[in-house]
Amino acid sequence: MAAIRFEAGLTGNPTRSPQRLCPVEILRDPDAELVSACRQPDSEGFESAFEALFCKYRERAYAIAFRITGNSVDALDVVQDSFALVFRKLGGFRGGSLFSTWLFRIVVNCSIDHRRRTGLRPESGRLLPRDAAALEPVDEAPNPRERAAARELGDQVQAAISQLSPKLRVILALRYLEDMSYDDLAATLGVSLGTVKSRLARAHLALEQVVRQRFPQLDLGGTGADPLGGVG
Repeated sequence: MAAIRFEAGLTGNPTRSPQRLCPVEILRDPDAELVSACRQPDSEGFESAFEALFCKYRERAYAIAFRITGNSVDALDVVQDSFALVFRKLGGFRGGSLFSTWLFRIVVNCSIDHRRRTGLRPESGRLLPRDAAALEPVDEAPNPRERAAARELGDQVQAAISQLSPKLRVILALRYLEDMSYDDLAATLGVSLGTVKSRLARAHLALEQVVRQRFPQLDLGGTGADPLGGVG
């Protein structure tokens, strides 16, 4: 299972030779074998293959869901719903993108749907360990008081992000906490690169506004292009 990129090229006299497509890059899905095994639920390797995919991506799926729902209980529900949907829809996955991209798109959509159904619940108040480290200063505080202050800062950033709409929360989480490129964002969200850039800019501005109004003690980079101050 591979995604092939082509670029147009001309050979010989352009008036005589037709335009042809030249393969320049082949992107092979590292999960292709596991996905293939999961397409055969009656085979001996199905259960182990599906478990391998689940174990490989459950933490990242949870991180994305947590950022959108803002609640650990809801995030766990989303992970369960997402992998159940993967099980039902895997037969329709044609390999036009990486399996991980397709999976994260399902997680994003399930997270947004779940939040709309349940409404805005109280935030869980703590970040995921990996995310907390990303939001804390690079130079780790040397004493417990300063480390506690750094954790409190991370919680305040999470609280600020929680005030944004689901779409804006999604793009900030994927960009800065999952470290996705613009191309990956476009593929995961199913939108164009232009939409990715404009939505990310809107998210920056919206976060700045929330911070100024509700968390004036925070400094997330001022009015620069990256109000998260280089997070991720």
